[in-house]
Amino acid sequence: MLLLLLATTVQADTRIAWQGSFTDAERAMLTSWINESVAGVATLVGPFPFDVQVRIYRRDGSREPVPWANTRRGFRQGVNFYVDPGFDLLDFQSDWTAAHELSHLILPYLGEANAWFAEGFASYMQYQVMLATQALTPAEAVENYRSRLDKARIRYPYHDQPFTRAAPKLRQARQFPVMYWGGAAYFLQVDEALSQSRGTSLISILKDYLACCRRNQKKLSELVVTLDELSNSDIFSSHLETFSTRPGFPDYGMLESD
Repeated sequence: MLLLLLATTVQADTRIAWQGSFTDAERAMLTSWINESVAGVATLVGPFPFDVQVRIYRRDGSREPVPWANTRRGFRQGVNFYVDPGFDLLDFQSDWTAAHELSHLILPYLGEANAWFAEGFASYMQYQVMLATQALTPAEAVENYRSRLDKARIRYPYHDQPFTRAAPKLRQARQFPVMYWGGAAYFLQVDEALSQSRGTSLISILKDYLACCRRNQKKLSELVVTLDELSNSDIFSSHLETFSTRPGFPDYGMLESD
């Protein structure tokens, strides 16, 4: 029932290309999983203003349902998923990968230099999408955020450097969770500030952005200006400035453990 309700919000097409041999039952299961994840994004921020091109590759014998995935940019926007269909639908619904990768498509590609921003955004959004699909309860989402952020803070090695300066080093050292979740802290900060000072939310601003402007910007500076304009504030730019100047792992407000 949830899947049917969510699917009514999807307006752009989701096109699935099967890379390998899948049974009819496997295709049905994986199509349900993809459609539910796309619909979860649409429930939050509205439909994508373009068709989503999904390619599904078979990876039998994996230790998890989705061992790897990546987004595709350019004229066609989409995601490559490498999956083990030996897992059941509940396993796929409980996995964050689809929510993460599809969330990337809400924003344009911002370049390698801003990977911390893009990955932080997708990391923040993955649990929002899983809340929308009821794969997580609110309490479970909060605990997931807190656990990931706490671990990233403990492992952050550049206490004398601002996060934006440290992020390329984290990526080079393959400390991806630290980079991802340090970036996610930016969006937690922004969401809290929007709520407290403007009476709105990050999700609400993203909904306006996707409807009006998704195809118009390709630079982080342009994106931040637009988000400030949509929120009638300087919240996005001022928090980005803090990330560029304040040393240490970013604060994450009420979610921080004692």
